[in-house]
Amino acid sequence: MKARFVPEMHRFILQHTMIEDGETVLVAVSGGADSLALLYGLHALHTQLNCHLHVVHLDHGFRPDSASDAKFVHEHAIRLGLSFTGHAVDLPLLIKQWKLSVEAAGRKARYDFYESVCTKVGATKVALGHQQDDIAETVLMNLIRGSGTTGLKGIKPIRDGKYIRPLSRFTREEIETYLKVKGIVPRQDSTNTDKRYLRNRIRHELIPLLEQNYNPNIKTGLSKTAEILRDESKYLDEIAFALYDSCRLSFTQSINIILDRDVFLKHHIVLQRRVLRHCITDIIGQVSDYSYEHYQAMHDIINVDKPNAVIALPHGLRFRRCYQQLIFENDSVKTEDFEYPLNPSGITNITALNAEISARIYRIYNESPSGTVTIPDGTYEAMFDYSKIELPMIIRNRQEGDRFQPYGMQGTKKIKDFFIDAKVPLCERDRIPMLVCGNEILWIIGFTTNERFKVHPQTQKCLHLHYARDNIVS
Repeated sequence: MKARFVPEMHRFILQHTMIEDGETVLVAVSGGADSLALLYGLHALHTQLNCHLHVVHLDHGFRPDSASDAKFVHEHAIRLGLSFTGHAVDLPLLIKQWKLSVEAAGRKARYDFYESVCTKVGATKVALGHQQDDIAETVLMNLIRGSGTTGLKGIKPIRDGKYIRPLSRFTREEIETYLKVKGIVPRQDSTNTDKRYLRNRIRHELIPLLEQNYNPNIKTGLSKTAEILRDESKYLDEIAFALYDSCRLSFTQSINIILDRDVFLKHHIVLQRRVLRHCITDIIGQVSDYSYEHYQAMHDIINVDKPNAVIALPHGLRFRRCYQQLIFENDSVKTEDFEYPLNPSGITNITALNAEISARIYRIYNESPSGTVTIPDGTYEAMFDYSKIELPMIIRNRQEGDRFQPYGMQGTKKIKDFFIDAKVPLCERDRIPMLVCGNEILWIIGFTTNERFKVHPQTQKCLHLHYARDNIVS
């Protein structure tokens, strides 16, 4: 096995274009068999691959003897002449702080560590020791949890173009044989046999039972199934991304995500579920703690007759239906009050919203010799009679008691009532910018202007404004 282990790893790396010429690769080494085989295999290939290796180890602080693992890994890095970065965390404490499961907190701690070291040493890839048995275990674990096809696709050989798994085609038995021939004795992590964890019960109880009584090649079969489902999932994701773009409303002023319910419901439930996953991933970066029940609860809200409903989701998210809008709100992000003086003849940056307003003042009919003036619709472009404006003007969000006279209407209206009538989600109202002079609201940006400040045939000078933001085309 030793004779072909390294060439087979080389072929797999080239097949998936895992490592480019001249890249620095972090090698995540726990001290167990898989990660040591990964380390020694990559070291044997680093000249052919023309890459630089940097060994990393994270001590989770979960076992009394975990510090000795770091020393063990460091010694192997020294033996191979490789640089090393180790770090320790208090995982039990992080579990409480992050309110995550043991597996989810451990994963987050590891990937946070990898990202920090990548930045420090200029690494562009992170090599992980997942192998074929891990893929089979992951497929079964997700099947038991009811994760659907997304979970059944197992572990990708490459994720996000950065995290690579050169051992994906090898079994645990092949890896252990390679180390035995090389005379390398790995560390034994006692938590890998702790049957309180689902993965360990699958590894030590379920898979041996399936191999003995149903299919001796069950791990290979599950890996092939995962590969097929990965291809199918990739195809469905491409379609779902297009749907996501088509039903996401562009007027939202925050990182909250708002979908058009009517557009969303026109598509098959298979794509709907994937769109919901895309929304969650966009806000919190992952969906590992979301189950079938969470998605079903969201669908119940989407399809129920009630126009207003809300549920709490993991990681501080809320999912809300507000009439024909489906809203993901991030509880951890609070909107602060903002206020910016408007430059009436230049650019005003609105940092809180990652937006800007461009303004200019001119004699209106000098700009239009024909005498015909096109008045913008007052959403993201507006014109005002400058003679009625008192400086200074400011851009701010709403305040208690705000009211104005909407364009084309008689009398004034409370801003709160205006937002309710316009079906503006509660989570968005504090992030909607307004142009104000004195106590007068001239413009609710994205919606309408004040009737009292509109341009008349007698208007001599006008103030012309454009609002621009990354996700808005005016």
